[in-house]
Amino acid sequence: MNIISNIQDRRGVMEISTDGCVGLKVRKQHFMKWPLEVGDEVDLEEYENSIASLQFSDAYESALNSLDLCARTARELERSLLAKGYVPSAVEAVVQRLRENRLIDDRQIAGRMAEASVNKAVGVYALKRKLRSKGISEEDAADALEALDENQQKAAARQAAEKLYRRYANLPVREARAKLSQALARRGFSWDAVREAVDGILCGDDFEDQF
Repeated sequence: MNIISNIQDRRGVMEISTDGCVGLKVRKQHFMKWPLEVGDEVDLEEYENSIASLQFSDAYESALNSLDLCARTARELERSLLAKGYVPSAVEAVVQRLRENRLIDDRQIAGRMAEASVNKAVGVYALKRKLRSKGISEEDAADALEALDENQQKAAARQAAEKLYRRYANLPVREARAKLSQALARRGFSWDAVREAVDGILCGDDFEDQF
């Protein structure tokens, strides 16, 4: 059992704390059907399950509305629903139903993101970070990233290097090499792709010293 230590209304989302830590966030409209007060002794898991039974339909509708706006990964939907005050067990049930109905597909989203990056100056490591931030699994990310093969990455790095070099054209060659190499690396290109791209624009014996 838990003792409620604090309850805060955060713009329609009730933050329920026990022992000084937020234990659950609940939409106010659902909280008012199962209200709590500071000092109450409650089994948070049992309370969450009671709230979840009230929330499923609303949470599912909210998820569909989000998907109408744009495709979202399971993790993105989870974060959005939790922030709105839908409890974890309700969110989990909603995501499971969406998967069963094939309304969310992380693998498909990852594939589309990779395809969209093929003709852009995007490094594979940058795309990998973006996929990870969206909650895409390592397996789905790896499958999607196959579209960005070595030849594509070298071409993309060269494209990026040609645009970026304008910033450093007036610098001494050695300094320009270093800055251009670092800029490409920040964009997520491998060092092999960076090396070839920079070498294609700037030639000099001191290039090797930058790696």
